[in-house]
Amino acid sequence: MTIHKIQHPIMNDCRVTFGFFTRSGGVSSKPFNTLNCSFNVGDDVKNVRKNLKIVKNELGLNCIVGLNQIHSSKVFILENEDNNNTYKKADGIVTNLRGIGLSILGADCAPILFYDNICNIIGACHAGWRGAIKNIIESTITKMENIGSDRKNIRAIIGPTIQKKNYLIREDVATQVRQSLFYKKNKSILFSKNKNEYYFDLPLLLKVNLECSNINKFSDLNIDTYSNPDLFFSHRRCTHLAFNDVVKTGRHISVIGIIK
Repeated sequence: MTIHKIQHPIMNDCRVTFGFFTRSGGVSSKPFNTLNCSFNVGDDVKNVRKNLKIVKNELGLNCIVGLNQIHSSKVFILENEDNNNTYKKADGIVTNLRGIGLSILGADCAPILFYDNICNIIGACHAGWRGAIKNIIESTITKMENIGSDRKNIRAIIGPTIQKKNYLIREDVATQVRQSLFYKKNKSILFSKNKNEYYFDLPLLLKVNLECSNINKFSDLNIDTYSNPDLFFSHRRCTHLAFNDVVKTGRHISVIGIIK
């Protein structure tokens, strides 16, 4: 399989390299076929390392830094290359270092890539519903500002994520979403299917979040992970297919780096 990375012109700049990668172009076997980039799903460690090397070479980077994603608002500043092999418990990462790719793993939650093209500072975050209502986006932007960025220069892209038509939630989650500032600004984030089920528009929540953080230049790839099994891993899709079996699926990767 050929590696397949998705880009968007809003981020085009000769000083930055990036891509939202699909599940194709790697070496892993089923059910992780083929470009699984997570060490935490049961895939062979050697295959994951090979897959990360494939992505690294595709983007022309020296290394790729990952996170132990925990659905939080925690963001890590990568200040020196000595930390590039440490998987921090966080859901966002920012840096101004060159040659290092900041990566986010996904299988329905949204990867968001950030770039300040004036100060040459990058960021990346993992945004599921928990992280979104905890304001992981604002936390990422604030950390970028801490190392010299100005939010008026920051542009962002929402990557492949589960779309509203396939994201059915129950009252317990809907109640927490309703309590967020973002839902209060746009109630279209939830659409009632029946008394205890709602369609949840995660991408819309993230767009409202970006607007609340005064990010004026952002875009959404508008790609559904759930309904594209040949292109993306989807934890929710595999859960629906597995019934009572153990869910096994990989994680696709999204990466941004400053060219060295």
